[in-house]
Amino acid sequence: MAILLDPSAVIAAADAADLNHAAAVAWFARVDEPLLLGALSLAELDLLLQRELGVAATEAVLATLAADAIRLVTPTREDLVRAGELMRAAAEHRPRLADALLVAAAERLGVRRVAAFDRRPLAVLRPRHVRALEFEP
Repeated sequence: MAILLDPSAVIAAADAADLNHAAAVAWFARVDEPLLLGALSLAELDLLLQRELGVAATEAVLATLAADAIRLVTPTREDLVRAGELMRAAAEHRPRLADALLVAAAERLGVRRVAAFDRRPLAVLRPRHVRALEFEP
């Protein structure tokens, strides 16, 4: 079964100064399921990587995507509609669009697992297909 990646997992693996770096590197080394990254998460990831590590880190992610080690998931029209529903349902938590689209993609693709260290923004969004998303590592 596939695993969706939150930018926080990729940042932790890329940044040796990150508190979760060792756990992220170990997790990426042992995971053998297909890895998915939302298109909007890619933009968020670029922003964070450029700020923390520079353009070379973004180029490394692009090379990984081009090599099909991580598959990019483009949102569908239905994902956009569902993301809006998720955001309205959790409005008091001020959810981000990238997180709502990740949950909508998880529903559409039947994905139960998300690699994330920054879990709270995702945990406030309630998927339809499972009681709650399973977080790794």
